[in-house]
Amino acid sequence: MDLPRRIVIVTYPDLQPLDVVGPAEVFGGASDMVATWVDGKPTNPAYEVEVVAETADPVLTRSDAYSIVPARTIDQCRGFIDTLIVAGGTGVLEAEKSEPLVEWIRDAAGRSRRVASVCSGALLLARAGLLDGLRATTHWASCAELARRYPEVKVEPDPIF
Repeated sequence: MDLPRRIVIVTYPDLQPLDVVGPAEVFGGASDMVATWVDGKPTNPAYEVEVVAETADPVLTRSDAYSIVPARTIDQCRGFIDTLIVAGGTGVLEAEKSEPLVEWIRDAAGRSRRVASVCSGALLLARAGLLDGLRATTHWASCAELARRYPEVKVEPDPIF
């Protein structure tokens, strides 16, 4: 597989900022560790992280203290994706109502090598039909909701035990 590998993180209003920043920093740090550095800059990054949203407007986080500015809109995010990550947060319930977002996630998953979510982002994956017939987990506070609303998903409420 060619480098850099493209990591796309899907955002929406009222998300949990850690669910975006955490994966972005993990992949960014991993990329820095394997890169060849010339004049203080990586010449061959392993990962390229993109944050996308439905619009180019700053995405207000659940804390209302700051926003995350997406690199591009979902309509501008085309082509192969190595890893598609859907962030979680209290705004996921509203985000599930957006047919364009759900359809884009479904389409993007079809052109992704790997698809994942952070915590309650699993609800958006389930809404897109991507978890049907599969085992899945989410934040402990959302497990019952995921199981109730998406009975075709086998919800694992305590996989770390």
